[in-house]
Amino acid sequence: MKQIRLLLFVVALVPLAASAQSKAAPELNHDPDKALISANDVRLFWTAYDLWVNRDQGAPDKLAGVLQHEYLDKGSEGLRSFIPNRIISADHLASFILGHRSYYEAVRHNTEQMESFIPEIRKNFVAFKSLYPNASFPAVYFVIGAQNSGGTSSDHALIIGSEMFGQGKGYLLQLADVVPLVVHELTHFQQKNPPGSDLFHVAMREGGADFVAELVSGRHIDEETKPYGDSHEEELWRQFQRDVRSGGKVGDWMYVFEPGDGKPRDLGYYMGYKICQSFYQISRDKQLALKTIIEMQSPDDILANSAYEKRFN
Repeated sequence: MKQIRLLLFVVALVPLAASAQSKAAPELNHDPDKALISANDVRLFWTAYDLWVNRDQGAPDKLAGVLQHEYLDKGSEGLRSFIPNRIISADHLASFILGHRSYYEAVRHNTEQMESFIPEIRKNFVAFKSLYPNASFPAVYFVIGAQNSGGTSSDHALIIGSEMFGQGKGYLLQLADVVPLVVHELTHFQQKNPPGSDLFHVAMREGGADFVAELVSGRHIDEETKPYGDSHEEELWRQFQRDVRSGGKVGDWMYVFEPGDGKPRDLGYYMGYKICQSFYQISRDKQLALKTIIEMQSPDDILANSAYEKRFN
């Protein structure tokens, strides 16, 4: 959600297409302690990579075959769900890695830390359950992809692109974002048939998930955008209102890699976050308010009952 300016792509924190999902919805797990959280695919990837380097002397024409047989074929259910719309194929992944080999080798240490986050993720799952008793908990899979998704979900799992995380400039997501990002995706997992694909509804879903992630984990996912938003809040709100009323594009506010106007990216997330924050703060029944934000069935009602607009009257 911040900083990298090296690649032209959108980090899609949105569900995988239906074709990548199982046809029959699995039985939901409501016990946070029983949720599978696995970084096995990260180990598989680096085992395959080392095999290619050592056995095949890093021959470019050998990488796709090694990735297919030693990584994709042996991977988890989560990794298999990640292939159609993210990894695409062994050939595509190999081509991307060959074009960005130094990045992958630099990020290796970060990816190998994903397992260390599992206890904290489970702790946050338990906290999420205490705040939202109806919660269901999918499996969480850490994988290695083609730098086009930090996190996404299928109908049975959350899949986290481990190669996206680092420390400092040069990384779109920071290692400190791992846990709040998983909680963000967990929030989306609770949303069944959310309304609307227009700017307002998308901003509310994403901003609401950011608010829940911060409430549960104690950290806002985007520490770059938030300070800018806080210092330009009224200006952003008025522009957001104008764009929503005029049918503005989602891409004018989010999912844009490089806005080109000097502003941080993903300010639509910020607007949804602030509206949900205001709604929660003034609600007497905090558990009901949080349930309303998580399920996000009535974004317009959340705005109407948030008193957010009154801040600028």
